[in-house]
Amino acid sequence: MRIEWTVEAADELDRMLTYIAAQDTYAADLIAERVMKAEENILHFPKAGSYDAETDTYDRYIPKTRIVLTYAIRDDIIWVITAWHTSRDPATKPVRS
Repeated sequence: MRIEWTVEAADELDRMLTYIAAQDTYAADLIAERVMKAEENILHFPKAGSYDAETDTYDRYIPKTRIVLTYAIRDDIIWVITAWHTSRDPATKPVRS
């Protein structure tokens, strides 16, 4: 099993890290490290996230950040669909698919 990011999710994470790095590069590096650790945890325990049966997707909160990854398991690939920062307006969160 492997993890793949949609272009939209990767772009959103990049925007978040760029914004944070403009204020504090150390904080951005820590968050990037925590995202990588979360990927490793998702690979080992893919169904440990919060499950949404309607969309057949999972949410995984990244510890010590305000980021939530939404992902789907399709065959042997875990697709990260959304990287979401919880400080944003919930009405602008992408719809799960």
